[in-house]
Amino acid sequence: MAQTSNSQPISAQVSTARVQGRLSVAHSLALRRLVAWGLEVGLLVTSVAIPWSLGDVVRHHSTADVVPLTPVVTIVHGAIARPLGWPRQWLVTDVPPLTNMLWFSALVAPVALGVSQIYHLSSRGKTWPKAWLGLQVTGRDRPVPNSSAVLVRELGRWGLPLVGAYVLWIGSGAFPSLPWLGGLTLACGLGAGATGQLSPSRRAWYDRLAQTRVVLLRGGQVPARYNPTADQAQDDHGDLDAQAGYAQGLDGVYGDDPASFAIAPSPLVGLTTEEYGGLTAIVLSPADSAQVLGPRGWRRHLPLISALAGVVVLGGLGALWLDRRLPSARGASGDALFLALVENLSRNATSFSDRQAAALALASSQDPRAIPLLVDMLAQTGDPSLLDTLQQALVTLGPPAIPPLQRLNLALANDLQALPPEQQLLTQLRQRTVKRTLAKILVLHSGHLNQVDLSGTNLSYIMEGPDAFTLVLEQQHLAGIVWRNAVLSGARLRKAKFFDPGADGRSDTFDDWITDFSGSDLTEASLVAAHLRRTVFRSTSLLRANLSNALAPYADFSGANASSAWFIAADVSHGLFNGASLVGADLTDANLSQASLVNTRLRQAHLAGATLTSADLSQADLAEADLSEANLTGANLRQANLSDSGLRGADFSQANLDQANLQGANLEGTVLTGANLAGVNLAGARFFTPEQSSSDGFVARLTEPSATQALVGVDFSEALNLQGDQLDYICRQGGVHPSCGGEF
Repeated sequence: MAQTSNSQPISAQVSTARVQGRLSVAHSLALRRLVAWGLEVGLLVTSVAIPWSLGDVVRHHSTADVVPLTPVVTIVHGAIARPLGWPRQWLVTDVPPLTNMLWFSALVAPVALGVSQIYHLSSRGKTWPKAWLGLQVTGRDRPVPNSSAVLVRELGRWGLPLVGAYVLWIGSGAFPSLPWLGGLTLACGLGAGATGQLSPSRRAWYDRLAQTRVVLLRGGQVPARYNPTADQAQDDHGDLDAQAGYAQGLDGVYGDDPASFAIAPSPLVGLTTEEYGGLTAIVLSPADSAQVLGPRGWRRHLPLISALAGVVVLGGLGALWLDRRLPSARGASGDALFLALVENLSRNATSFSDRQAAALALASSQDPRAIPLLVDMLAQTGDPSLLDTLQQALVTLGPPAIPPLQRLNLALANDLQALPPEQQLLTQLRQRTVKRTLAKILVLHSGHLNQVDLSGTNLSYIMEGPDAFTLVLEQQHLAGIVWRNAVLSGARLRKAKFFDPGADGRSDTFDDWITDFSGSDLTEASLVAAHLRRTVFRSTSLLRANLSNALAPYADFSGANASSAWFIAADVSHGLFNGASLVGADLTDANLSQASLVNTRLRQAHLAGATLTSADLSQADLAEADLSEANLTGANLRQANLSDSGLRGADFSQANLDQANLQGANLEGTVLTGANLAGVNLAGARFFTPEQSSSDGFVARLTEPSATQALVGVDFSEALNLQGDQLDYICRQGGVHPSCGGEF
């Protein structure tokens, strides 16, 4: 028999559902649950956002030596990058030590917060927000739910809305926009909680699943239990009515009918109340305890779980046995054929035709063991006529032959440097064969080469000699290949495709196929009209390369040497050129909007008609560059060197020229509306070229051009080294300066 202490008549505890001037119990409970949910979400988001943001700030501003990213953070970052569609460029490998600590804490904090929430729900029935708002989660047969019920409730409460929002995000076409995912997640979370307002018992679907409910503690009171007999429950109708009324005041009972709980045929109890903290124990006899609580949830299913586990284990063992038996049976005949072909190739072949037939048959078997054998033959054969046969055989084997061919390519390149000229002929022929083989594989398997590694491969052009070779891959799909430190000088890559959006068909997501040319040699290579979106050219040699009409938005040219290269009418918007050399490069009519050219060397570069809106050219060297008719609206040219540059007709509206050097620059017709000219050096800058007008006599008069609106309202008050003739012109054109007598 259950016993409680300090029990009171339920009727004494019941209050009205509405208090004058206040919300009803149902509305108050709904509002409090919404506020508690918002606080819990806010705590979770804050626990991640604050340390992660601080770590990112430290990463961008710290001068400390970088260290590898913590393995745990690397794994988690990579695991969530693909489903969220993050670009690979967002993945960071090296960070300052403090960033490592902050980012690791950004992973630990939400886990600790979630564990703490589950613990408090299973021990006290409330989290901090719920306790602050007077809410408590109760179980089916107890005032506090057990751990399994809490886990089911929290997984349904948080997990299903997240999954539903993600499915909607993918299916609705909003992928990969993260703000849309956040909005859908918020909507699904609110929708899951709102299901409680649609049911008579005011229980959300996850509360029904976990057999829990959220109650409003009025005056610190919490539902407790006692054990009246069934006869008493049926005879005392007044008490039942009071119980039903109190149950409605607590936002319903464990069922749709408020009275159904009190007249249950089992020894489940009615309702009484204890002051919060007053209930210390419920004493049940062993029989009552077993009848009330029932067997543990997982134990009742133990036989079924054991049977299913046995079936899984037996099925796995059977599959493993079949996997070991069948390949051995299938491979017996394959081994015999492979060994016979190898014997014919190495021993029985007495003529060139025999070796040729054996090599081609070995390749057609598609046995991966044939690749190293054929590559070794190519490296050792002294018969030039056999090289073409081996080339054909290796091309038949396709991309799996690339790694051993690449290793042979590097070895032969080293041999050519070490051998004297009179001993290089055979090595040159082998190297030419390897190059041609690799080129043919790339052509035949175009569009299926993502993540193929050709780092360090020497495919440079040779104009004359027995190893004459030019890499021609025009209009080929080469996206995703890794060319780090490769030698591709003179390559013909016109209209080649070096970017692919991947399986999701959307650019700038994790599965993009991005080509990496970091550290490679592309001297005099032709990339005309090539598709180079996001392509990496860090520290690459692009000397005299031709990228005219190329589509290269977001491409990374940081530290590259592109001197004398052609970017005519190329789209390099949002490109990265930080620290790159573009001396003498031709960027006529190129699109460099929002590009980053910090500390870039652009001396004598041709930028006529180029679009550089909102580009960052701070500390760039543009001396003697041609920027006539260029659009630099909103560009940042802080401390840039524009000495002796041609800026005729250029548009510098809203540009930042703070401390820039425009000494000797040609500023005829240059638009400076709204530009920041603080500290700009204008010594010798030409605002106009005097026009010569002939007269009837022998003396020609110099006249100024007609007035324009280019300098109207432009503030020159903080400009440096202005001469008298410059100031006269500025004042006549409507510029602002103390010498003009106007206010500024």
